[in-house]
Amino acid sequence: MRDFLEEIGINIAFVLAGLFGSLVTVSNDATHNLKSSIAGIVAGTFSANYLTQVVVELTGLNGKVEYGLAFILGYIGLRGVEKVSQKFFKEDGGNTN
Repeated sequence: MRDFLEEIGINIAFVLAGLFGSLVTVSNDATHNLKSSIAGIVAGTFSANYLTQVVVELTGLNGKVEYGLAFILGYIGLRGVEKVSQKFFKEDGGNTN
């Protein structure tokens, strides 16, 4: 199963690190909107999976640092979806700033 996942571009370690990074950032406000929370968690998980190798190649960091990068990218992925959701769907109480 692991070989199949790696074959299709899924690194289990990066997915788990990104998942936990995105779960850590789920705030009380985000839990009121389940759709936004789920989208953010998925975005954080997949951004960690697919962007960690890009960041590793660009920075030259490798080894166990990769898992920390995946965690951070999971965190950033969730926050990015929340900001886009607020901007385009005006989920911040009508404030357009």
